[in-house]
Amino acid sequence: MLPLSPGRFAAIRLTPGEDPLTALRALQRQTGAQAMALVTCVGSLTRAVIRHADQPDSTSYQGHFEITSLVGTIDPAGQHLHLTIADSKGRAFGGHLLPGSQVYTTAEIVVVILEGLTFNRAPCPLSGCNELVVHKTPDKG
Repeated sequence: MLPLSPGRFAAIRLTPGEDPLTALRALQRQTGAQAMALVTCVGSLTRAVIRHADQPDSTSYQGHFEITSLVGTIDPAGQHLHLTIADSKGRAFGGHLLPGSQVYTTAEIVVVILEGLTFNRAPCPLSGCNELVVHKTPDKG
């Protein structure tokens, strides 16, 4: 059976200079969420730190960028977040969101806390990477 879960939603608004990843990690700690997923994010960045597909290192971009998408999962030990941004000419690009990005004007973020589930990461023999593992939290009763 699929691990179904009711959800609680939380919304935050980030201000200029804040790091979206730092804010999401703080929200996870504040709520004690064992399984959290991004629902939506709109806003802008002056600095975007991204690890592109199949690249070992991050790339830092400076400028004014619209956040066109931020999706992923967050657990107590880590996260897997993909960011897509667009520049002033409408060119979009993205990858894994890493620490060090900075909000330009705002970032409006909504997450869902998945009650009754726990996320963690474990080595996957198929991908060779640490991948998401979803557990149903045992009932306390």
